[in-house]
Amino acid sequence: MKRSSRLTRSEDIKRVRQDGLSSAHKAIVVGFLSNNLEKNRIAVIAGRSVGGAVQRNLAKRRIRSAFQGFQDNMHNGFDFVIIARKPILEIEYQSLVVALQSLLDRAGLMKDKVN
Repeated sequence: MKRSSRLTRSEDIKRVRQDGLSSAHKAIVVGFLSNNLEKNRIAVIAGRSVGGAVQRNLAKRRIRSAFQGFQDNMHNGFDFVIIARKPILEIEYQSLVVALQSLLDRAGLMKDKVN
């Protein structure tokens, strides 16, 4: 994932968390807000409750990888803040992908699938 596709400023992350909408799963929380750009940006947060540095980095890599798989099927122009919860280390990667997809779909951020 390119650096330009990430939210790096704390002001932007605070804006998404305070003014945006959110949807939650036992392992992740997805917050989102329109950004008036033609691309999506993402910030992944894994606090100390997730575990040590190695576990937090693993959780963030898994979330970024799962999110990247949906980029082509999502509406553009949103900032995302994805917060990892402790159970993220206990679930399989495929379960994380399904959970993220269901949260994004429930929020109406996925494009309609054409059969």
